[in-house]
Amino acid sequence: LAQVQDSPRITFHSASMMFFVALTFILLFEGAALRFTVSELANETWKPRPHMVDAWGEWTLTPQVNNIFMHYMPLEKVVACGCGKCGSTSMWAFIYEKAFKHPWTHMDAPYVQEVDGDDWAGKIVHVTDRAKQEEIMDEADFSFALIRDPKERLISSWKSKLACEGELYGTDVHTRKFITQRLQETAGTNTSQQLDCLSFEEFLENLKVVHAKKNQRFLDRHLLPQTEGCFAHIPPEKWSAVATMADTEAFSTLAEKLGSSGAQIPHTHASTAQINLSARALELLDEITAPEYELLRDYLPSQRITQAGVYMQFGSISGSWVPELLQE
Repeated sequence: LAQVQDSPRITFHSASMMFFVALTFILLFEGAALRFTVSELANETWKPRPHMVDAWGEWTLTPQVNNIFMHYMPLEKVVACGCGKCGSTSMWAFIYEKAFKHPWTHMDAPYVQEVDGDDWAGKIVHVTDRAKQEEIMDEADFSFALIRDPKERLISSWKSKLACEGELYGTDVHTRKFITQRLQETAGTNTSQQLDCLSFEEFLENLKVVHAKKNQRFLDRHLLPQTEGCFAHIPPEKWSAVATMADTEAFSTLAEKLGSSGAQIPHTHASTAQINLSARALELLDEITAPEYELLRDYLPSQRITQAGVYMQFGSISGSWVPELLQE
């Protein structure tokens, strides 16, 4: 009888010990993972963890259109879409301020373009079903697509995400290696000695290969052609407004549709450092961006990059040219 009574106590004691051993192991593992993450950041080797890949979507070799389109505000019956490096962060800050009647206050994460976050309070619905998208576009009171000059946008994307001169251009060095190597993998140009950053011509050469293989729909959203984003399934003529960041009239109309007024757009980040365009770079830019200009020629400003050997500088996120540096 004594043995029968003692058995439960022995079992409980063993189970308790196993629990505490497992808990200690988990805490040690998490601590090591955290230290590894901090070390990676310090050495510019950061890349998204598997759970981040699932959450962000932009890091996987799948068509990226769903990462951009469609975002719908059912109460206001407004559709908004903006490509990476078109000024979309400023666009979403504008929409947030007009919809909630106060500005976005976070200086770091969460970021305003994370429209499924708690701060947005369910205001925006992410719709990926094609049939539903077309139905919403037909019924929406207002649809707004943000665009940017394709060449200017690619220069901005390179400076922000892949340039080796990080301090000069304000490049995001924490994500640079991953985005650079993912571009090389998409192009099929990656070798055993992958580059951690790219010169502007190297960047364009990789993009040329991606386009030649017709894999541009898999590009990171900052590099994704505008033909593969907001307009992949819905052509420009079916949008209420197709506008650049300099189009105050379109932004004023958007504000009115959100029950507000004004067209002052929150300023975010910009690099004003110059870049020299070689003849080869201009040739590649012409080839890569030709389909975008064909699609958007009726909606873009008339100014273009047309001459090699000219230093180009972009003044602000609005995409305005510095006039004295623009040569036709």
